[in-house]
Amino acid sequence: MRNRLENFLAGISRQLFRIPGGFFIVVLLKRIFPAPNTSPSWKTFRFRGMVFRVDVSKGMGNAIFWRGAHDWGPLFVLERVLKKGETFIDIGANQGEYTLWGLRKVGPEGKVIAYEPSTAIFQQLEENIRLNPRYTQAITARKLGLSDRPGTLKLYTKSGINEGVNSMFPSAEHDVFLNEIELSTLDSEVRRLGLKRVDCLKIDVEGAELPVLNGAEQTIKKHKPVIIVEINQSSCKAAGYEALELLQFLENLHYNLFTIGLRGKLIPLKKDAIPEFSNTIAFPV
Repeated sequence: MRNRLENFLAGISRQLFRIPGGFFIVVLLKRIFPAPNTSPSWKTFRFRGMVFRVDVSKGMGNAIFWRGAHDWGPLFVLERVLKKGETFIDIGANQGEYTLWGLRKVGPEGKVIAYEPSTAIFQQLEENIRLNPRYTQAITARKLGLSDRPGTLKLYTKSGINEGVNSMFPSAEHDVFLNEIELSTLDSEVRRLGLKRVDCLKIDVEGAELPVLNGAEQTIKKHKPVIIVEINQSSCKAAGYEALELLQFLENLHYNLFTIGLRGKLIPLKKDAIPEFSNTIAFPV
């Protein structure tokens, strides 16, 4: 009975993204039904035409189950940016939150390419793709890390319940070894896959954002995609560069930069006041 009630209320709470302030109702519901202490605890549900399977004992999975998304701001923007038939590349796809959203937007006639190097999380990504067979021809999932050169590296994560914080750069926070990963560049991948268009990139790779962009420079120059990128100053420093370098790279390629605010509001980004953490979107001029 409790499980059915939880599933019913979660179905309602996932619709509250439409309502300003709905987040606070979701917080209340999550307190009534706290995350399980045992791991894993899987839930399968349908939201906006897509089927998800998530582990609600984990931070990201629990957020997706109750809210429909781990972070709504970039998804509000993706909803406006992506069109039917376009090509969306999800770099750092995790379990497929953006991947499935992108598939819904570009449709079976479009393309989504998803990159996720973690062995365990890639299995979750593949499962979520399998649960949406209508889009089989539109999706390519690659167990691969992207950077500025090919090679291999070790992948690390944080201890705790958040499954979305894997990094190629060990630090005091990222100190748990996951697995060794293969690396390539986006430029090489675009050639290998024979992509004729690239309309939007989403990059969330815990500090490897600048190396990924360096390895995608020819693709960006040729296709001029909209780019959604996470900026975490601590992760940038752990990777050996400053967040400002990332922004300058995009500006040098003639992009205008905006911070993604609440409910997808776009705020012009000031380079002299870079937030410690932000989701940023870059539009070609």
